[in-house]
Amino acid sequence: MRKKGFKERILLLSGFEKDWLEEFPRLNITPVIASVEEAKWCAEFFKKKGLKVSVHLKVDTGMHRFGIDEKRISQVVSVLKNSYTKVEGIMTHLASSEEPESELTKSQLENLKKILKYLKSLGIFPEYVHFANTGGIIFLQEKGNLVRPGIGLFGGYPSKRAKELIKLYPVMTLYSKIIEVKELKPGERAGYGGAFKAERKTLLGLVPVGYGDGYPRILGGRGFASVRGKRVKVVGRVSMKALYVDITDVPGVKKGDEVILLGGENSEVPADELAELAQTISYELFCNLGRGINREYIKC
Repeated sequence: MRKKGFKERILLLSGFEKDWLEEFPRLNITPVIASVEEAKWCAEFFKKKGLKVSVHLKVDTGMHRFGIDEKRISQVVSVLKNSYTKVEGIMTHLASSEEPESELTKSQLENLKKILKYLKSLGIFPEYVHFANTGGIIFLQEKGNLVRPGIGLFGGYPSKRAKELIKLYPVMTLYSKIIEVKELKPGERAGYGGAFKAERKTLLGLVPVGYGDGYPRILGGRGFASVRGKRVKVVGRVSMKALYVDITDVPGVKKGDEVILLGGENSEVPADELAELAQTISYELFCNLGRGINREYIKC
């Protein structure tokens, strides 16, 4: 339940450009400061505008990606204290949140606690502390008082082990259609390089989706899709705007039939399984699939 007077805000997590500052108050965006430079931009801009703004600090506790180095924190605090800026929250990102017993995870959490203690010694008491992504939410005992689910929002798992602890439901499905049906005789080939060779009389469904739409090229000859509720193989090479599915064993299939390439109401094409075949993680599929393709959002 929302607190009385709650106002929705957007937390900008991964860096920003200086010329974005004008948009923050208008769009109710809370910036996350991850460097001394960003702190100076915010302090100068909000002081000039006479705006009282809250920010979150992102600190580097050992992943060494985005975040303020520990030795720079006092400098950032000093910069912000000379403006109308309030440090409302502190955050970090865990490199191995799905491995709570790892030395890296333990070290990062310990470093965050040290930084919090140091901030309090400087008179900074962040209201919010957050570090748990999907893996952290599932595996960590301590989670801070805000969490940042990522892959889990799509229904994807951060690891195989997570499937034993929680049930997630896919929220993204990629649909297409068969636009041509090709009949091959035994020995005939299809696609670039003739990569697919028919071993029997074969029906191939041509689907207008390819690596230009973010469908991984590596899935040619190893991926799968669903047609009329039946799993079918992706065969031959995936090209820029097309791929083949072997529909030989799908009764009554015809041009115009729907094809599920990812997801489905009954998880016909599980993202984790497809991602494993593509030698990647489901998050990459979620991010890449459907580029340039119309998206429809359904309110549940």
